[in-house]
Amino acid sequence: MSVRWLLPLLVTLAACSPAPEKTAPAFADTDPCALLQSGDAGQLNGTPAKGERTCDYPFGGLTVRLTLLSAKYADESQKLLADGGYGGVIGDRPLTRKCVDSSGEVTCDAVVEARDGELIGLTVLQRSHDLNAVGQATQGLASKALERLPKP
Repeated sequence: MSVRWLLPLLVTLAACSPAPEKTAPAFADTDPCALLQSGDAGQLNGTPAKGERTCDYPFGGLTVRLTLLSAKYADESQKLLADGGYGGVIGDRPLTRKCVDSSGEVTCDAVVEARDGELIGLTVLQRSHDLNAVGQATQGLASKALERLPKP
């Protein structure tokens, strides 16, 4: 093959090559403030406050702290189960939550396994006496966060 044909052949091959695939950010690079949005638990009353691996969301009737954890699900889940927590499933992902009522404020702590060794932790605080309702809201928020977590 002559050099004269080599350059057009390379240009043609380059034009036919698929574009490189965009990869999702690694779990460690995920912005925790991108996982929940206004409307997930009422309207946001202000801007979420971002920490290193956390985000505090000021929803209308409740506040949420979302934390991205690199840990074993069994270890984090056991902490909640040992104190009377409840195990469940969101889609095909395991979730454990524990809710307590203290003087008219319900606090629910939850952990859901996004992937092996990659967890989403939630702490939800709401003025209420209904542990079940706040627990259901916590599970709903965990589900929304899982949906928005970038896929590997």
